[in-house]
Amino acid sequence: MGKAVDDKRRQAAKAKRDKARRAAKKAAKANPNWYQRQNGGTQTLIVLGAIAALVGGHFLLWGAVFPALGALVGRVPVVSTVTGWLFGGGAAMAWGVYALNQDTAKPATTKRLLVVAWVWTGVALLLFPTGYADSIRLPVDFWAGVYAGAYGMVLSPVAFGVVAVGWWLLVNKLFGYKEEPSNQAVGWILVGYATLLLVWGSTLLRM
Repeated sequence: MGKAVDDKRRQAAKAKRDKARRAAKKAAKANPNWYQRQNGGTQTLIVLGAIAALVGGHFLLWGAVFPALGALVGRVPVVSTVTGWLFGGGAAMAWGVYALNQDTAKPATTKRLLVVAWVWTGVALLLFPTGYADSIRLPVDFWAGVYAGAYGMVLSPVAFGVVAVGWWLLVNKLFGYKEEPSNQAVGWILVGYATLLLVWGSTLLRM
C-alpha cells in the first residue's frame, strides 16, 4: 500500500514537472529572445563576433590578466589557489546556484542568476588550454587553481556523462526510481563538481 502511494506521488510530481517544462518551452517559442529575433545574416555576424571575442579574450586573459593577478595574490598560497580556481570552477558553482534556486527563487532573481552563469561560462571558455597558455609563467599555487578550473571545464562533458550513467545505474536500475534528477539534485551535483575542482587544485602540487 505504501509503495503504491509513493509511486502515485512520484508520478504526480513527474507530471507536474513535465507540465512546467512544456509551459516553459511554449512560452519560449511565443517570446523569442533578442538573438532569435535577428535575421540570419545578423545571427552569423554575432556568432563570428563572439568567436573573435573568445580568441582575443583568451590571449588577453593569459597574456596580461593572469600574470598581473598571479603576482598580486601569489604570496598567499590559499588565496592564490582559490583566485585561480574562480575563473573556471566558479562557472560550475554559478550554474549549481542557479539550479538550486530555479524552482524556489523569484523570476527576477532566477533571471539574474542565469545571466551570471552564462557570463561566467564565457570567462571559463577563455581558459581553454593552448600552446600559448602553456608558455605563460604563473606563481605555482595560482597556476594550480587555474589548471584545475581550465581542465575541469574541458573534462566537464566526460564528468557529467559519468554522473548520468551513474544515476541511471544506481538510482534508476538499483533503486527503481524512474524520474530524472530534479533541479535540486543537478544543482548539488554542480556544486560538488566545482568543490572537487578546488580540492584538486589545492592538492595538485602535492601529487
